[in-house]
Amino acid sequence: QMQGQMQGQMQGQMQPQGAAVHGHASWAPPSPAPAAPAEPSRSAPKIAFGQLASLAMDPKGSRMLQAEMPRMSRSHFTRARNELAPHLYTLSKHTFGNYLVSRLATIESMHEAIADAFQGHLLELLCHAQGSRVVQAFVSALPSSAALKCVQELAGHVPECALDTHGSWGICVAFEHTRAPFMLHEVADNVCELSIQQHGCRVVQSVMQAAANAGMDLRPAVTGIIRGDVVQLASHRFANYAVQVALRQGPHDQREIMLSQLLPNLLKLSSNKHGSNVAEVMLAKATPAQVEYVTDSIVANDADLSQLMGDAFGNYVLQTLLRRIEDSERRARALAKVRAATTASNYGRSILSRLPPPPPPPKPLNG
Repeated sequence: QMQGQMQGQMQGQMQPQGAAVHGHASWAPPSPAPAAPAEPSRSAPKIAFGQLASLAMDPKGSRMLQAEMPRMSRSHFTRARNELAPHLYTLSKHTFGNYLVSRLATIESMHEAIADAFQGHLLELLCHAQGSRVVQAFVSALPSSAALKCVQELAGHVPECALDTHGSWGICVAFEHTRAPFMLHEVADNVCELSIQQHGCRVVQSVMQAAANAGMDLRPAVTGIIRGDVVQLASHRFANYAVQVALRQGPHDQREIMLSQLLPNLLKLSSNKHGSNVAEVMLAKATPAQVEYVTDSIVANDADLSQLMGDAFGNYVLQTLLRRIEDSERRARALAKVRAATTASNYGRSILSRLPPPPPPPKPLNG
């Protein structure tokens, strides 16, 4: 009996493919073995809650938190935010921690915690190498109304910040995003003192340009520049940039006052590296009548023309002047005078090569 059972089993196992097997319609391959369990993902490291502040001050830990916190679940993110909140001020000044706070500043649900941490410390942070970077990121991420409220504690301290290497950049970003009136007022009240300093001049330029773009009143700031000896400021290595902005963006009547003081000193400014930049802006903003007067004065005086043609900076001013001449006959006379004064030792050839040729004379009408 046992032999019969074994033979039956062997016959069943040896059935060819497609042959019927008792109790089955057809043969089917055996089920595959169950797959091995998947390994845990290595892209999501385990967050060491309770040690987040220490982790943020480690270069690898800071990078990991920057990458992982925005991807956390809401509950984990809330837990991480609450743990980091007491340390945000300290981390903002840390070599590695500041990068994490800057990243968190772009997340709306962190704004309240960061604002609370920065309250009363904004001036200090803005003048700190790492802190300034964080404040700039935070202010830029806030809605304008919230950013304006945040920077109010800087009132009365704008010149102090503006003269600081890091603070100056912070003021530029803060005003660009908030258009805080007190910042423009404090810059205007101290415009000359700020303009002659490297970092202060950066603030004057940025604030005046942003204010002009926003339609704010530049009159007090331009008044300060005019009263501060605009000719001397125009030749200064830093202040000349403030004078340029005032010429470009200031009210028309104040621009005319500045031009009335600057144009008589055109030759003096043209031979100065910094003043020549202002001279070119002057000519670009001068009226056609003013351009004609300056042209006739220089072309009629061989010494003045020779000075501009022979100067490394003045020749660029002369090019700007020649481009501004609208009357074709006057321009042709001026070019002829330059051509005649061109020598191997001056910039005459360079000046002529960079100017468009005069238009050809009109053809006579037939008949």
